[in-house]
Amino acid sequence: MRSSRSKIQPFARHWPSGRPSVTALFVAISVVLGAMECSFLLLDRAELISHGHLWNLLALQPGAVHLGRLWQFVSFAGLHAGPLHLAGNVLALYFAGREVEPIIGARHFSALYLLAIFVGGVADWCAMLAGWLPADACLVGVSAGVAAVLVAYATILPELEVSATVLFVLPVRVRAKVFGVGCVALAALLWLWEPGSPTGPPAILAGAFVGWVYIKRLGFGNPLAIERYLFEKRQHAARIDRMPADQFIIEEIDPILEKISREGAGRLTRAERKLLEKGREKLSARDSRE
Repeated sequence: MRSSRSKIQPFARHWPSGRPSVTALFVAISVVLGAMECSFLLLDRAELISHGHLWNLLALQPGAVHLGRLWQFVSFAGLHAGPLHLAGNVLALYFAGREVEPIIGARHFSALYLLAIFVGGVADWCAMLAGWLPADACLVGVSAGVAAVLVAYATILPELEVSATVLFVLPVRVRAKVFGVGCVALAALLWLWEPGSPTGPPAILAGAFVGWVYIKRLGFGNPLAIERYLFEKRQHAARIDRMPADQFIIEEIDPILEKISREGAGRLTRAERKLLEKGREKLSARDSRE
């Protein structure tokens, strides 16, 4: 497992030699599909390739299932809301993917990216049906997949400091975890200010969640407080099971008996009552062996 690095480095590193890059493939596919979409719009001379007809056919819309257009759950990823939308997705995927793919491997990276796009599409479609988005809302782009990659990057290397240049002039240094938090915050703000955006704020949030869960399942990232609590609880239970009866009475039961003498049995907690029951079981097991 690759540990987080605190030293400053460029946002992206050189590609590993001798291995094909899935990140580069996904970037190339988005760029090619974006160029095709622009070409259709520039050749807008027939109704079949006009902007409205193109989106009506391929963008994910609330009536996709009702109209039998199930392909829209996949085809929406081939469209974008404009050049800035396409450029933002491609650049974020390019820079973050270069770090994430060598760590988790091409197979997991592909599964993470494609699963996030699909789940993001389903989440956005459900939000449309639930009325959380305007009636004329639709979804285009791979923002959900890009959000998953950014969150994966932030989860694997949260303390990694990266350097970037704003507008090719202003140098800035930020930690990788800022990209994950910023992605979620941007999607939430976009949902509040422009809920009908075709970039799909619900899809981005769903994609970010998929990225975090997927990477956590691979064993990366710092444990949450609840995970630490459950781990410590399991460790304590295993220690009690291994503990001899005499030691268990001294370390666990005697303090509870002292509490009963001071405050009464009614003040015992549920965990303390379970320990008393465990003590009875250990004593019974010891007596049966003797």
